Amino acid sequence: MSKKTNQIQKLTDYGHMRLRTEMYLGGRDPHTQKLFEVNQDASTSLTDVTWVPALYTGFREILDNAADEVIGRKFGNRIDVTYDPEKMIFSVKDNGRGIPIDYDEEHKTYLATMVLSEPRAGSNFGERGDVAGTNGIGASATSNTSQWFKVKINKDGKNFSQEFKEDKKDDAKKLIIGDASIKDTKQENGTFIEYTPSKEVYKHLMMPEQFLYSRIYEFAATNPSVKVYYNGKQIKVKDKVEKTLFPTKETIVIDIDNIEQKFTSKFILVPGFVEDGDFYHSIVNRIPAFNGGTHMDAFRLTFVRNLLNALTKESKKRKLSPNRSDVTEGLMVFNVTNMQAPNFDSQSKTRLTNEEAGSIVTSFLNDADFYDKIIKKNRAWIDEIYARCEARTHKKDASELAKLQKKMTRSKVASLMDATGKDRSKCILTLAEGNSAIGGLSAVRNPQIHGGMPLRGKVLNVNGVKPKEVLDNKIIQDIMNAIGLVIGQKAKISDLRYGQVWIATDEDHDGSNICALLINFFHTYWPELFNMDKPFISRLQTPFIIAEKGKQRKYWYSSNYHEFKPEDWKGWNITRAKGLGTLIKEDWDEAIKNPALIPIVEDNEMNESLDMLFNGSRADDRKTWMGV
Repeated sequence: MSKKTNQIQKLTDYGHMRLRTEMYLGGRDPHTQKLFEVNQDASTSLTDVTWVPALYTGFREILDNAADEVIGRKFGNRIDVTYDPEKMIFSVKDNGRGIPIDYDEEHKTYLATMVLSEPRAGSNFGERGDVAGTNGIGASATSNTSQWFKVKINKDGKNFSQEFKEDKKDDAKKLIIGDASIKDTKQENGTFIEYTPSKEVYKHLMMPEQFLYSRIYEFAATNPSVKVYYNGKQIKVKDKVEKTLFPTKETIVIDIDNIEQKFTSKFILVPGFVEDGDFYHSIVNRIPAFNGGTHMDAFRLTFVRNLLNALTKESKKRKLSPNRSDVTEGLMVFNVTNMQAPNFDSQSKTRLTNEEAGSIVTSFLNDADFYDKIIKKNRAWIDEIYARCEARTHKKDASELAKLQKKMTRSKVASLMDATGKDRSKCILTLAEGNSAIGGLSAVRNPQIHGGMPLRGKVLNVNGVKPKEVLDNKIIQDIMNAIGLVIGQKAKISDLRYGQVWIATDEDHDGSNICALLINFFHTYWPELFNMDKPFISRLQTPFIIAEKGKQRKYWYSSNYHEFKPEDWKGWNITRAKGLGTLIKEDWDEAIKNPALIPIVEDNEMNESLDMLFNGSRADDRKTWMGV
């Protein structure tokens, strides 16, 4: 037998839960994250908080059991929580039916003992309903990772009490279970659990009281039918969560109620709550999903897009084009979801994974009827959106930009093959990928009409880039000079040096990316160019498949190449021209005289699409859109 075989170990459930606690309760190292917090005076804010996730999950599993009994199964009406941060002692008490205390002959133990100490023992394996517990791990993971764990149960005139202690030996194999005590009692039914986490398991006993109080407070706020006490003091709440958490704020409430799938989700929008950017916070079946989930992804992707579409007429009237950041800046979205059989990404339950949750939210938000009501009832917020848009469009550093651009316009564009016609509205500038393309164009162009300029180097993604940095980009400078565009000034065809711009790139992914980056640049600073009666910007399709026989040449483009059938062109020389450099004079002559153009015009989706593609902070949205 090899030495390696002797290293194989078989751990007990107790030993494994203490050694690999992360699998059951989450990370044991301190974790820092910006969270929605409730202060002692009931005011709310966003705060960077550091805590140990596994410690909180261990507590929450006990609270979940009480909540499942009182709220999920509707037995009892009160939950008491205490926490001593100095001694790290937690307790949860409910006045539900009490955990069953019968003796189980098959397993030779009391049911309460089994449920609280052994993994894979519980009551939620069947029809789960809207309970939080799902795997039969939670309570046992907490008891098995505690220094001591006490339970007192009053049920049907009997009082059951028992204490569990940790085995501190290096080869600890099982939880030390004290003898159960059963006595007669006249006290009302209920369950009381008290424990302190093990210092042997947790190197970092970090659980700020403010963090735990915030979780209990929002628990009370989202379950107003239950009396919730924290350290002996009742948390006073109102009938609606928005009135409790945001009493001084103007809120926008969106209620989704899918009776058929027993799914409810309340989205509370609080404009002006966040100092910088936006923030999303969700509670699913009473569990804080700190990392959101499918329902929150669906909301972020769908709501803003549809709101901007609903504002299309007003945007045209105001001559402004608000984008996603204009809408979401300062926005807090607080969500409360209740559903059947929620699934999470891990035992720590920080992210909801049920796909149907996202589908229900998307379906509801795609019904455009209620957007007009939101716009009418929240005019102050809508005006703020347009104010941000205007501030973004007309930058505060306009004077500095004007100086830079004035200096820039004095320089000639060395790479520009300019058109010579006096009627500039008839002139067409082709922005082409590479010098060879401009060489091909020059051989066949009408100098009076056709101008050309090669794109050298990488086209800048201007999303989120300061105008000064944009102007420092050589390609951008040359394009603006060639056309006569000025950042901060609306584009008028009569003032421009060209009446049309054609974009010609290779027929591959890089070429498509270059084209999209150029469109993003033009649309960011001159969205009016995409609302012209005659398209100003178009993509010039050059021949993609060329069939040649003698002096005859036949062409197919990227838009119709699927119509090309090789068997129909036997005896012809076939060329697949993915790159502009493969085109010869005859091909360019065809491309210029009979241009296959794809007009790039506003379709009410362009703003959202470009922002999703090029906004660096929207990686999750892009993944969702691409189905990754």
